[in-house]
Amino acid sequence: MRFLLTFHCEATGQWRCLDTALLPDFRSARAEDLPAALRDEPDLIMRWLLGRYEIANTLTPGAKSLHPSGQRDFVTIYALGADRSVIGFENAYNGAWLEMFLLENQPLGHIAVRKVFSSSGAMAKLEERAARPLYSSDAACRLTVSRIIEHRQVWGNQCKTDAGRTTALVERT
Repeated sequence: MRFLLTFHCEATGQWRCLDTALLPDFRSARAEDLPAALRDEPDLIMRWLLGRYEIANTLTPGAKSLHPSGQRDFVTIYALGADRSVIGFENAYNGAWLEMFLLENQPLGHIAVRKVFSSSGAMAKLEERAARPLYSSDAACRLTVSRIIEHRQVWGNQCKTDAGRTTALVERT
């Protein structure tokens, strides 16, 4: 059996979903094995949940549906028919379809998740860079910004030159 996992992402204010067909090591088709399968795929889970989360060890059964504002700490599990095509991930837009799916189906259970805030080592540096991507004191940042400015100036001069040529494209009225 396949499952659809949903999570309401506070960072984007959107529902995020994950088809268990995209979990390479999840082959048992048992909902009880989902927490372990999620913990085994930290990179995929980080991209799906848009952050670092700790996945609980157990699944909480229950068909009680949670309101988006109350689902901050839960991944909700829904049964997904084997005949359904694999539901996209990453750049695929599933908004309208997912809303209909959530209205028409009852959850099988929930997995508690907890946002991990404390970081150390390389992860702390990465989070710091993500929080403040542009440092004016950073030589690489200044070089990148100066190249962008230079490119815009060259492009602007080129547009002015092209506009003065007789061979330049002119919109016909």
